[in-house]
Amino acid sequence: MAGHFFQVNAESPVKLGDAENYVFEVYRDGMPYILRLTHQSHRSKDQVLAELMWIEYLQNNGSDIPKVIPSIENNLVEIVKGLDGTVFYCCLFEKAPGVRMKMTDENFNEDLFFVWGKTIGHLHKETKGYKPETKYKRLYWFEEELLNVKLYNSDAPGQMMHQQELIMKKLNALPVHQDNFGLIHSDIHHGNFHYHEGEIHVFDFDDCSNHWFASDLAIPLYYLMWSLERDGVKGRDGYAAKFMKAFIKGYETENILAAEDYETIPLFLKLRDLTLYNFFHKKYDLKNTDSPLNQTVQKIEQRIMESRPIVDFDYHGIY
Repeated sequence: MAGHFFQVNAESPVKLGDAENYVFEVYRDGMPYILRLTHQSHRSKDQVLAELMWIEYLQNNGSDIPKVIPSIENNLVEIVKGLDGTVFYCCLFEKAPGVRMKMTDENFNEDLFFVWGKTIGHLHKETKGYKPETKYKRLYWFEEELLNVKLYNSDAPGQMMHQQELIMKKLNALPVHQDNFGLIHSDIHHGNFHYHEGEIHVFDFDDCSNHWFASDLAIPLYYLMWSLERDGVKGRDGYAAKFMKAFIKGYETENILAAEDYETIPLFLKLRDLTLYNFFHKKYDLKNTDSPLNQTVQKIEQRIMESRPIVDFDYHGIY
């Protein structure tokens, strides 16, 4: 049914993901497209439209983002009913050119880090001028349900609750103004863009929210460190410093933050630990203590309780 709205062949779709949305690669006239189905429990229709309208704004202002394809009814979002009577909000995107980058790839180096930062800097620069319609607004950072440990893990240690309160207190004390806060992607790690002919094409804007720009800088670093940690790589501080030096250099070709904004990056690394911890408790049954995932979650829990970010190095050397 969803395929009909967009005139794509959805008979044998290639499933690309199901973490928070159902994402499929489909075809029309031999060309690949990305079909996404978002359940009503995850986003409202207006929230999905708010995401798509922002994407279109960024495209119109020079960002390399796959286009949103309207349906045959000229709608950005179509509604499909599930078997249980609930609904899915369906939308179609062009498939980004290029390929995902792996940390083991030859081109996963300072040149990529520079372009990565430059791409995010451009998004931040352009979003400063974005004024969405009142009806179509994305959530603010404090409306994120994954900020509440007790919601998905009633057995969480008391120290977890204490650290959550400290993180929230520090976030609420941060200044908010046009030059450090706005609508951000919130998830530009190396799995959410393709690299093509020296350019980065960002996709998966589902987590976009009104947040501090510094959070968008912390997320790529966080997932690089998380990947290295899971692979048992030592010397992560050195890798982080190398990454951030090239990344921020690229970022500042498009947008520059104040020193105090860059210094909040460790806080946003802690915040991602917190939301990822809660996501795993929401999504999976973690009673099997011997599973690799459970071991990963236990590491995150330990970091949060000890109030330390996933990586620590001298941030003063990166800006």
